[in-house]
Amino acid sequence: MAPQLDPNATILFGPEATAENAREAIEKLNPAYVFTTGHGIPCATTLQNNQPFVTLAEPQMNPQYCSENRNLDIWKGRVVHLHSCWCGRLLAPVLVQKYGAWAVFAHDDEFLFILPDDGKTITKDVAAPFLAEFTVDKVMLSGGTTGEAQEGRMNAYDKWINYYLHGEGKESDKAAILVRILTADKMISKLYGDTTATVTRPRHVEAKLTLPLEAERGSSVSMALVFIPLAILALGGGHGSEGHNGLD
Repeated sequence: MAPQLDPNATILFGPEATAENAREAIEKLNPAYVFTTGHGIPCATTLQNNQPFVTLAEPQMNPQYCSENRNLDIWKGRVVHLHSCWCGRLLAPVLVQKYGAWAVFAHDDEFLFILPDDGKTITKDVAAPFLAEFTVDKVMLSGGTTGEAQEGRMNAYDKWINYYLHGEGKESDKAAILVRILTADKMISKLYGDTTATVTRPRHVEAKLTLPLEAERGSSVSMALVFIPLAILALGGGHGSEGHNGLD
């Protein structure tokens, strides 16, 4: 979505998604919005190859990943989407309360989804939790507020739950488990911080949520494309409210 709206957006994917490269890009570009995906625990989120990216010094919680503070000083005035399990338990609220992030979208428990039956074909059943979650980015990159993005996120989960309960999705042999998964993912998907922050001006054209996996058509692709962590740094004028300048 980011390149559609901003040709200067930086995307770090696969081997490029290192903690060093992510920090360098954030410092150089000063983005209003940062999206990352990786594994997570309450005190840390990772990038490529489980490399610690943002961590709190909580060695009693996890000495391997949380032995020291890492990259806590680069979030002031930004909106962040941490698509990682558990980060909403500790890391996300601390980034807001202590390190000046405007707002952070995060999960306060494990984010659930199912794997393809054949290990490679991305169907709606596989993509549904991600399509619901990435509504956050769709709304933010279209000029919405963080509160609107959270509302859109909740509505998207409800739409997919209804799809598997009452819509065409009820015919899927995964319908029952996906209703449980989507309900659980909705419950753990939280927003911390300012509900009025925006990262770009409202746009006449809404950001399109199109996966490179063409999930709706069930294209056959390498699973590496699904789960390699990435970081998207979207540029653009940031606008806040008045007065606000063992891994899974």
